[in-house]
Amino acid sequence: MILSGVIMASLVAMPVELMIQTGVGGVSSLMFGGMLVVLGLVTWFTPNQHVITGSLAGFLGLGALVLSNLGGLVIGTLLALVGGGMAFAWRPVARPPRRRGRRHRKQRSHDQAREGVSEEVGEDSAPLPPPGSRFGG
Repeated sequence: MILSGVIMASLVAMPVELMIQTGVGGVSSLMFGGMLVVLGLVTWFTPNQHVITGSLAGFLGLGALVLSNLGGLVIGTLLALVGGGMAFAWRPVARPPRRRGRRHRKQRSHDQAREGVSEEVGEDSAPLPPPGSRFGG
């Protein structure tokens, strides 16, 4: 998506006065290129938005084909469609939960032994409240 935006915007690299004189093709190429670069960066830095950014990139690529000099000489449109399709189909992989190190386990069992909690209590059970507390009796 970023590459398609750069290609579309670079094909109309000219002074603003001349770009305005060329009409819709010059201005829209710059706008479509800028929007595709922004969508590519949003996809890169916030991958959980991949469905929205991929869909918008595909629509922008098709719109650029009509409005902006054949969408960057068709290369920009094809790259936008491929990049948008890849972003739409992408499934970000969640990181596996971090395991607690040995030091934490040893420290926890040491703390339980010091408080009088028996070793038969599994790691999944909650510790007992201290005596004299509201729930400890």
